[in-house]
Amino acid sequence: MSNRAEAEPAGVQQQVSMSEIFWYFLKLGWLAFGGPVGQIGLMHLQLVERRKWISEDEFVRALNFCHLLPGPEALQLVIYVGYKKAGYWAGILAGVLFILPGYITLTTLAWIYVHYGKTPQVLGVLWGFRPVGLALLLAALVRISRAALKGVFPAMLAFAAFVAFYFGRLPFLLVLFGCGLTFIAWRRMGPGSRVATAAASLLVAARAEAAESMASRLFDISWFFFKVGLFSFGGAYAVLPYIREGAVATYGWISDRQMIDALALGETTPGPLISIGIFVGFLAGNGARVPWLGATASTFWLFLPSFLFMLPAARHMNWLTSRPGLKEFLRGVTSGVVGLIFSISIPLAKVAFMPGGSIDWITVALGLAAFAVLTFWKWRLNVVAVVLAGGALGLLRAFAPGLFGGALS
Repeated sequence: MSNRAEAEPAGVQQQVSMSEIFWYFLKLGWLAFGGPVGQIGLMHLQLVERRKWISEDEFVRALNFCHLLPGPEALQLVIYVGYKKAGYWAGILAGVLFILPGYITLTTLAWIYVHYGKTPQVLGVLWGFRPVGLALLLAALVRISRAALKGVFPAMLAFAAFVAFYFGRLPFLLVLFGCGLTFIAWRRMGPGSRVATAAASLLVAARAEAAESMASRLFDISWFFFKVGLFSFGGAYAVLPYIREGAVATYGWISDRQMIDALALGETTPGPLISIGIFVGFLAGNGARVPWLGATASTFWLFLPSFLFMLPAARHMNWLTSRPGLKEFLRGVTSGVVGLIFSISIPLAKVAFMPGGSIDWITVALGLAAFAVLTFWKWRLNVVAVVLAGGALGLLRAFAPGLFGGALS
């Protein structure tokens, strides 16, 4: 008997047609603004309360399960629901439809960015986007810190990750695996255990230089974003240090300025925030005159692990969510992520607050205001609204540079 024929609580629909799957998830993809909280909340409203495709209990268990797998939680939940209601092909279809709007909008924005990025109007919008983008990163850092750094040891682990990544220049994956294994050792064998450190030292991160040919560039894009998707635990903000390490420091596809532009633009488009990889892939491909192939390759390989993990593992959800070692490893990884996010905030802050080489106090004030609204204000505004407000101020500066301290660069 098929897995999807398993007994479900009374009142929950047993099967859903492929037509219903198609139209619902296509619509969801275009409405998926506001990050995973908004996306998952929208799915809960529609799938649990209104359509009753899945029960409340199973929705919560599936969401907890998604936290254990690499990739965006919202995408994994979409794949799970599609699979659960109509089988494997429905899971694939639901996931593709959820990703599609982000691919369309981000490749379009990347094309505009490449061709019109030096016009005063676009420069103005980006000037307003950058401090808000940094504020988004710091607000995420505060949220993750509150959840992850409960106790002295997780805080020490986060600090060690920051030192190892920022000063020691150790590879992203080596740092995160080391944090995960160290946390397991600390919980099971005490803080003095050297087991995790020894295991982590065996990991080797390969660094490749970007090749000039189109085929080699596409291979580099594909391989890099497959690794990003494979190790994207803890949401898009958790993997931003890895994207920067590869796209900026290792391959040199983009600059820090373009990295923070990608973050801001990703927040204004539908779909998972990790879709900024599509924007980066477009710019990386543009360097070898294959921008659309770069965007398509990055999209395919970035999201492939979510499908590869979720579809085979969905039937084993209860067993996997009960593994204590996996949960401890991910807690250590999350602690390390705090240090890594802080480490990339430093170069991005220079881009946002020192666009001409000296401190621009207008952008500092804009960034602090956005951070306060996103973090401390009781009635928090939608993230998209905050980003667009920054862009609107930048556009105003483009038309009236005297109001904001001179011309844009």
